Amino acid sequence: MEVNLDGGVPVAGHAILAFVPDLMFSVHLREAAAKSLDTVSIVETREDFETRLDEVHPALVVLDLTAAASATATLVALAKQRDCKVIAYGPHVQKALLLQAREAGCEAVYAKSMFKMDTDKILRKWLGE
Repeated sequence: MEVNLDGGVPVAGHAILAFVPDLMFSVHLREAAAKSLDTVSIVETREDFETRLDEVHPALVVLDLTAAASATATLVALAKQRDCKVIAYGPHVQKALLLQAREAGCEAVYAKSMFKMDTDKILRKWLGE
């Protein structure tokens, strides 16, 4: 996907769709993505997720498992139907939630603390940089 910064020459970047209702975490995710000129679209509902999935055509989907909860399998399936890579994060103490995401087809599942600490590295890994 191309991003046009301030009317200048378009530069390459990736689109990321994030199901992340936590405002502070969404800011952190956007800042990390911006370092590689990637753009992040934040959604908070399943309906918005599906709409933005078709509008943004993301290279990567990021799921907050505490927010996605029972919809995790559905969100992963929707993303996979559009050939998106899906990664997720959640509290390390909620092992069943992390396992559920793996079983749903996420490429990787991280403890939230690890994801926050290594966001730049994780995004680069999954966006092929």
